[in-house]
Amino acid sequence: MGAIPRWYTALSQVCSENPKFTNYALASIDITRGPPVPRVRNLVHRSFLCSSAQLPLLVSTTDIRTPKVKELLSISGSSDPNAELCWWIADALEQWRISGKLHILPHPDHPLLAQFPAQRLAPKEDEDGSDFEWEKERLKTFNEKMGGALRAWFAHELAPGSILESYDDVKQWPSTLPKSYEVEKGDEKTQKHMEEALKNFALLVMEPMVVERLEFTPIPNHRTKYERVGENWKETIIAP
Repeated sequence: MGAIPRWYTALSQVCSENPKFTNYALASIDITRGPPVPRVRNLVHRSFLCSSAQLPLLVSTTDIRTPKVKELLSISGSSDPNAELCWWIADALEQWRISGKLHILPHPDHPLLAQFPAQRLAPKEDEDGSDFEWEKERLKTFNEKMGGALRAWFAHELAPGSILESYDDVKQWPSTLPKSYEVEKGDEKTQKHMEEALKNFALLVMEPMVVERLEFTPIPNHRTKYERVGENWKETIIAP
């Protein structure tokens, strides 16, 4: 049994000390329409999950209709990483680069659910000691990790990237949604929007394979590389 990786201990501490730095850039390759094209976008870090002591997972979110879903799935068949994130935590003067397999957890009725390695990645238990359930985690993230405006974004009728006639087109869409368990009985309009939002809401679960930490506070700077080898992590000091 492997030990908790030192990179996770360090990163979780840095995040705890700098809670406002939740955004990272996610890079991938798009091979869905011909020659490979690099793609990058910003994501918000939602939480860490520990599949096991030696395998921490990074959780973010997306709309299942976004182009990045197809881009990520187009190169997800191999054992190699299909994405890399870069996380600049300014107040700590640290840059983190994490490459690995980015898995997509959609609504239970979505056909892509079959491709999510639920059993292999599932933690043994939830934070409260109960059995861990991926759908429970998806709903918890939707309700507790995001505000009403962002929840409503998933209820939009058109997929992100769709062509609009005018900026005013979006004014007819909901601007905010309550938590799923707070929808009032008989409010059919809000219930319909909620069903649409939950249908489109998905978790992005990063399974790290290689992690690099670059610390700018020490002089000379420190750069450390961690590579996953079986159930353990190989740690190497490299030139900054």
